Amino acid sequence: MARNTEFSLRVLLSVDAVGYGTGDDQRHRAIQTGLLAVLDHAAAQAGLDRSAWAKQQAGDGELAILPADQSDREPVVVDDFVRELSVALARHNEDLKDEARLRLRLAIHFGAVAPGANGYVGKGVVTVSRLVECTQIKNALRMMHTANLAVILSAQVFNDVVVPRYTALPRTAFREVPVRHKEFAEPAYLLLPGYDIAALELPATEGGEPSGAAETQADTGSSEPGPSNGGRQATVSTTVNGNVTMPHGVIGMVWNA
Repeated sequence: MARNTEFSLRVLLSVDAVGYGTGDDQRHRAIQTGLLAVLDHAAAQAGLDRSAWAKQQAGDGELAILPADQSDREPVVVDDFVRELSVALARHNEDLKDEARLRLRLAIHFGAVAPGANGYVGKGVVTVSRLVECTQIKNALRMMHTANLAVILSAQVFNDVVVPRYTALPRTAFREVPVRHKEFAEPAYLLLPGYDIAALELPATEGGEPSGAAETQADTGSSEPGPSNGGRQATVSTTVNGNVTMPHGVIGMVWNA
C-alpha cells in the first residue's frame, strides 16, 4: 500500500458566525462580508499571512489550515490572533444594533490533515469541526449576550501552548469543559476574551452535554430550571394515623408491583 505523502500536521482554525440561519439575504451578506473583514484584519495585526492559508469556506464560517512551514505559529494564533480578532469584532460591532452584531465561535487545534476530493480530510479536521459546533461553546455565547467571541482550544493546543506559558494568556483564563459531539468525546478549554469564564454557570449533564432543559435555560437566561419527574405522572402520598371520618368521600388505592 502506497504511503500518502500529502499528510501533514498543521494548525487548524474553524470559525462560525452566530445567528446566520435566522437572518434574511441581506443579513447573510453582512455576516459574510464582516466575517472575512475581521479575520483578515486580525491576521494582519497578528503578523499572519491569511493569503497563504488553505481555506474551506461555508458562508457563515470557515475552516482554515495554516501552511506546513507555519506549524510553529500556535502561540501566535492562540495569543495574538485571538486578541486582535476580539478587538476587530468590538470595532465592527461598535455602531451596530444588538441584533446586527457579528458574534463568532472559534476553535483551534493542531493535528493531522490531508487534501481530499471535496475539501480536507483527517482527524485534525474532524476535531476542530466538532469543537466549533459543540454545545458548550454555543451555551457560553447564549449566556453571555454581550460577548462577541468565544474560543475553544483542543486539549493538545492547551497543553502544548498555554500550560507551558508560551502565550500571555494564563491557564486560569480558560475553563476545562467536557465536549461530546457526535463521535467526538474529549475535554477542551473554553475562553471568553474579556470575561471571567469560570464565573459562567454553564449547564451540563453527565458526559458534558447540556440537557434539553439546560439548553432552554441558557436561551432564556433563567437560572431556575423547572422540576423534572422523568415523564412520570405526579403523585401525592399521605400517611394518616388514627381514625378518619370522610362522609361521601372516596379513597383510591394503588399497589405497585
